[in-house]
Amino acid sequence: MKYNQDVRLVSLRPKGDDRGKLIAIEENTESLPFSVKRVYYIYDTTPNVVRGKHAHRNLKQLLICTSGNCTIMCDDGVQRVEYTLNWPDKGLLIDGLIWREMKDFSKGSVLMVLASDRYDESDYIRDYGVFKEELLK
Repeated sequence: MKYNQDVRLVSLRPKGDDRGKLIAIEENTESLPFSVKRVYYIYDTTPNVVRGKHAHRNLKQLLICTSGNCTIMCDDGVQRVEYTLNWPDKGLLIDGLIWREMKDFSKGSVLMVLASDRYDESDYIRDYGVFKEELLK
């Protein structure tokens, strides 16, 4: 396989006291091993809708459900694994050619994504068959 694939849950260390909590995310650390070029978030998702349905050739991402919960399905071409993001101190790091689908968004959920590069349509693979072919190159 040509691609170095990595999908893993990472812990984000909250700091706080009786007033509340704060999470600081710094780039080029264990929980965010890349520089951030783009941040976006998904919210107000229609019930039963599946988002994503694509892979990236080069983009690295850290996904954090800052409010509510959602499920991220990751497929490396061999197995599919589902991750539940349900607390803001847990993130899902996706690096390499991984098919991803986001689903089961709870009411009021917000999924924030920190990305290693700006939007580039040529980095997307939106057809699962093409994704499988890319893995064999």
